[in-house]
Amino acid sequence: MKKTLLLLVIAILQTSCSNTSKANEKWLGETKQKLMKSWGPPVRILHDDQDNEILLYADQVFTKDDTDDSGIAGPSYWKYNYMYVNKEGKIYLWQNEKQKFPPQSVDSKSLIGLSSKTGR
Repeated sequence: MKKTLLLLVIAILQTSCSNTSKANEKWLGETKQKLMKSWGPPVRILHDDQDNEILLYADQVFTKDDTDDSGIAGPSYWKYNYMYVNKEGKIYLWQNEKQKFPPQSVDSKSLIGLSSKTGR
């Protein structure tokens, strides 16, 4: 019984960890309009040197410090989804990352280098 439960927990964890990549993978080739209809407007829209767009979606995640019971939000980080859209309005690349800096600090020049290195 314990082995079955352990296997079930492992299977659930593997499935939940792969869901984000599968969810983003399905957007490749889809239109910018379809993505925005589903996810809403991005936090920012950046442009690269070839007139492509980078749609930036961001969520701030707060982590609770077990030693602090003051009720004040603890440390946080930003979870980013970058969706790269070509001139035809189709998504050709996506990237996820976690960072400490807010969306206003994201530099499009650093993302341009990332898009040329990462092909999905």
